[in-house]
Amino acid sequence: MVSWPTVPRFLHRELIQIAVLALVAVAAFFVTRAVAANNRGMTLRDAAEWYRRGQQQLAQGRVDEAIASFRRATVKNRGYRVYTLALARALMRKGDAAAATAALLALRETDPEDAEVNLELARLAVARHDRADALRYYHNALYAPWAPEAAEARRRVRVELVKFLLAQNETSRAVSELIALSSDLPDETAAHVEVGRLLLQASDARHAADQFARALRIDPHDADALAGAGEAAFRLGDYQAARSFLRTVPAGRAEIDELREIASLVLSRDPLGNRVAGGERRRRLEADLAHARERLRDCLAPSAPQEAAALQQESEDFAAQLETPAGRDAETIDAGVDLIDRIERAVAIRCSPAPMDRALLIIARRHGSDER
Repeated sequence: MVSWPTVPRFLHRELIQIAVLALVAVAAFFVTRAVAANNRGMTLRDAAEWYRRGQQQLAQGRVDEAIASFRRATVKNRGYRVYTLALARALMRKGDAAAATAALLALRETDPEDAEVNLELARLAVARHDRADALRYYHNALYAPWAPEAAEARRRVRVELVKFLLAQNETSRAVSELIALSSDLPDETAAHVEVGRLLLQASDARHAADQFARALRIDPHDADALAGAGEAAFRLGDYQAARSFLRTVPAGRAEIDELREIASLVLSRDPLGNRVAGGERRRRLEADLAHARERLRDCLAPSAPQEAAALQQESEDFAAQLETPAGRDAETIDAGVDLIDRIERAVAIRCSPAPMDRALLIIARRHGSDER
């Protein structure tokens, strides 16, 4: 049995032992934490190295090796979006859409507003022709929080969405997106030209003309802006403006060269044009009729002889009428334009229309031949 005088000595020894044990425990804790931190650091460095290798392999076209490297990076640093995004993109490049989608959806669960993740999911939806998912993910990407310095990247997402909508023939929705985009453009020629061309694809020539006009205010000599402005004016039926813009575009662009030629022909061969004297009206009509009859003979007669014969007889009768005093009457000129239109319509169905054919059809449409 312990006597009372020995108790304080016993407690003193126990307290010392407890203090020593506490110091050992604290030291062990810090050592363990340091070791764990060192191990964690090594793991993160390993992950970064596998990611670097994956990027290098991907740049060299070694896609399968890159996928394996990115997988190792994601295992060593789970949940790090940069590595998971890289893995998903490599899987997309390989064509493994299912695995790429799974990786992106898992990443999206942690941050549904991640713009890059939503954009990649939109692209996967486009690839599998899933319109609803594509639109949903594109809009999620667009309306996600973007850093101020990422404004251009956000604009590129909207352009990508517009191109998708145009491919789906959803022109009205594409125009709405383009109008939203046009309010957020940098004051650069190329940016306005790009939006203008997309608006032309969406058949909105009026808004397109506005974008090309803005581009030309920045650089009046930009060939792309001049070509776009000319095409927009052409579609709007302003052939004078179209010719003015297009004549300054360097030759060599087949479509632009043809539009320039057609615009010039519409202005120089229209018998019903404004401020055209009576003699000139008749001269233009005779020249237009001669072209139409030539096309009737060379194109329509071999493929549709009966239709060609009927139109040929009608054109001969009209040509004879032009030799009479009535040939200068406004009604006769008007009837001639209508006849030429009917011949050119028949020709256009069976033969590739030449610039002059297109010009004659436009002339007739300008003066309401569609309604006669």
